Amino acid sequence: MKYYKEELKRLKENSDKTKLKSSVSLIENPPDEIKSLIELSEDLIFQLDLSGNVKSINRNGALLLDYETSELAEKYFIDFFKPSFRPLVLKALQEAINENKITTFESGILGKYGDEFTFKFRVKAVTEEGEIKGLIGIGRNLTFIKKLEMKISELSEKLKETKRIIAIERSRGQQKISLLEELNRMKAEFVSNISHEFRTPLASIIGFSESIASDPAMIMEHQKEFNEIILAEGKRLAKLINDVLDLTRLEKGEIDLDKTRFNCISLINKVADKFRDEIKRKELNLTIELPDEEVFVDGDKERLAQVFYSILENAVKFTGRGGRISIFAHTLYKEFEVIITDTGIGIAKKDLPYIFQKYFKDNKSTERQPGKGLGLVFVKHIVDLHKGSISIQSEVNEGTTVIVKLLTEE
Repeated sequence: MKYYKEELKRLKENSDKTKLKSSVSLIENPPDEIKSLIELSEDLIFQLDLSGNVKSINRNGALLLDYETSELAEKYFIDFFKPSFRPLVLKALQEAINENKITTFESGILGKYGDEFTFKFRVKAVTEEGEIKGLIGIGRNLTFIKKLEMKISELSEKLKETKRIIAIERSRGQQKISLLEELNRMKAEFVSNISHEFRTPLASIIGFSESIASDPAMIMEHQKEFNEIILAEGKRLAKLINDVLDLTRLEKGEIDLDKTRFNCISLINKVADKFRDEIKRKELNLTIELPDEEVFVDGDKERLAQVFYSILENAVKFTGRGGRISIFAHTLYKEFEVIITDTGIGIAKKDLPYIFQKYFKDNKSTERQPGKGLGLVFVKHIVDLHKGSISIQSEVNEGTTVIVKLLTEE
């Protein structure tokens, strides 16, 4: 405080030497009209002497700071400001005295109870007969405006955040729409494919049945052949229907596993034996390397047989004449890993992420072999129910490797 008073005294000495010309007369006793106008003002109106002490202040202005006018008389003006603002205030007062002009500054000022208010001040030196007599100033309370500005700023940031969230949600919504459209397309394709799969055995059953019915003289050898075809196609149709029903029940969680503890090595050998004739017919080379010891797992034996059957069925179906199919298995701590690999037509890398999705069909494979797009979906569901895992590695014309891992201990 001593520093600021010394600064103001120095300014007075300099002003006496320069003899600033009078521009405004100091109002010691203003007329009643001016006094009433000052008292009516909602702003802070004050006069300071050259030492920086308050000579007079309007009542409404004092109340803005929670003071009475008598409490502010002769108080050092700069003491009302926080220390961090005092250099700014002193500089403004110096400019008002040195340059004899209106100086404007914005600062925080402390009230009687320690509350901080933001004011915009305008101050000017008052001279009489060329001699500086003091300073007069007016302060406008900007506290409410500043709070509004802060609130507007906060709301503006929230608005930006809201707009960003809306944009993200709109993008997600568009992605969901695109996904639904793609699923609808795949579903329509699936219905078309499965309908074709149903019509094929039905056509054979109806065709050969009509042949037998329309030709009473058909020899027994032909009748037997036709009946075998009808039986085979009937079984094929029944399997298609059961696959669709099983998949639907799986997705709804309506299938309960009938778990038992069984030897998985024996199960794999039995499944492989079912393809011996087809493998021989296509002149495929089959390699089976399984552990010599028994490997027991807790699971639904029938469902897991379907898993390995479906994988091997695909391997045989999509491997050309003279190709190779290999089955490897080994135990890894508490897991039993089965690897089934082939040298077939393979799957494009771009299609691998979707291979377990319902209705998905690899276009390259379906050009050569019919399919219904259910096998691997069913396999994935069964493996998941057993808390196992399944993965596929493949490249076009380079074959496919399917890896199934099952728990040997719960």
